[in-house]
Amino acid sequence: MHNMKKVLLFLALVATITFAQELIYYVEGYNDLDTFVFGELEGNLDDAQVEGFLTDEEGNEFFFIGDWIGNGEFEGYDDDGNFYTLRLE
Repeated sequence: MHNMKKVLLFLALVATITFAQELIYYVEGYNDLDTFVFGELEGNLDDAQVEGFLTDEEGNEFFFIGDWIGNGEFEGYDDDGNFYTLRLE
């Protein structure tokens, strides 16, 4: 029974650490067609890749996958192959 408590404690700590590494970024920027977009990207401290949905001023949504490139900036593409340059709001 004592070992079971140790295992449960360990699992709880690992779960807490795993969730603590997830990040949410609120971004805005433009695609290669000069369309202004804004949105929320999810990432992880262990990886530079981010993904999330972007919305343009007309309310259209685009799924974005890209990378954090440093200094609060992100680059990547939507499902249609349009390139985006984003920065933290």
